[in-house]
Amino acid sequence: MSCREDSKKESMPLNAIKGSYEPQLNYLNEAIKDDPENDELLYKRARVYFNMYRYTDALRDVEGAIKVKSSNGDYYLLGAQINFALGDFFKSIKFSEKAESLGLDDPELSVLQARVYWATGDTSRSTLYLKKAELVVPFNSDISLLKGEQCVSKGDTLTAIKYLMSAIRGNRKNSAAYLDLVKIYLHKEKEDSALLYTLLAKELDPHNPNFYFSEGKIFYQKGMKQSAIVSYKNCLREDSAYALAFYQLGLLYYKEGNTIEAFKFLQKYTAYDKNSKDVYRYLIEILNDQNKEKEAIPYYERLVFLDSNNIGLKYVLQKLYKDYSIGAKEDTVRKAHPEVMAVHHAYTVDTVRRNTIPVKKDSLASQRSAVIQPSTIKDSTVR
Repeated sequence: MSCREDSKKESMPLNAIKGSYEPQLNYLNEAIKDDPENDELLYKRARVYFNMYRYTDALRDVEGAIKVKSSNGDYYLLGAQINFALGDFFKSIKFSEKAESLGLDDPELSVLQARVYWATGDTSRSTLYLKKAELVVPFNSDISLLKGEQCVSKGDTLTAIKYLMSAIRGNRKNSAAYLDLVKIYLHKEKEDSALLYTLLAKELDPHNPNFYFSEGKIFYQKGMKQSAIVSYKNCLREDSAYALAFYQLGLLYYKEGNTIEAFKFLQKYTAYDKNSKDVYRYLIEILNDQNKEKEAIPYYERLVFLDSNNIGLKYVLQKLYKDYSIGAKEDTVRKAHPEVMAVHHAYTVDTVRRNTIPVKKDSLASQRSAVIQPSTIKDSTVR
């Protein structure tokens, strides 16, 4: 959702200086230093951050503005838009409902509610708000976007493309419309068409990390792995917390045999997703190959937590504790996972050897078999 420009006169610089929002941001930073509890300034800086795709910073500021003045519906609308962009749909609904309860009569609110209810599967409410929005702004870009997405869900990609093109005509910087077009053409294996729309979008909005991520997906699908790596790194240049870019870079480097770079990016990804068993398996395998079994222990511990029924993993972890005389850890595991400590007694040596071979410094292949090989590399969807 695009943010409305403030209709009031303001003394801060214009935002259109070679596509940079830095002049506005610098002005607001200084103003907020002098008046940190000014809700209007916090709100304006939140809008600038939102336009810069710095959603976390934007959310922090708008929540700060709401803390100072909780009766302004515009603040909640922006909060709803930011949460929608972050993918937190239910929090977006909470903010939008608050804006509505405060009497905010803004067609952008209805459009957002139509989109967020559609995203959560509440089609009846989505239709209600869509009709409400169409009465006021029938040619709104995001209305066309939603209709296009609805057609995609029904498998009618031809009609979807028409609506998405209409969304772009209504707002040339409607990033979601471009991204949906890219996904359609990638699914149809028409990489050249997907790349065309990505390049057009980048020209109009050169600081949007989503377009660089899409470009990386296209290059990967075309087999141009080095170009994909460059695009994913450009994505991180625009958004240093773009988790899926870390994931894709880690897997690309892993597949290319560059385990040092693979480990670096996959480890960074775990800061955003602590529940990916495959990522922890990759990290363990890389460390085992480097004879760094002790450094792999924290990743084994996390993997045991995520895959608690894997007796082989638990045996390997218990063996690592014993090999490296980690008594404190052993006590912790005994309390949390008594079955880990009982594995050796529950199975004969032959049975254990068949299921998982104990970790030994001279047996890297055995370590990998105990961890279980990572599944085939999968592409993640465009964010």
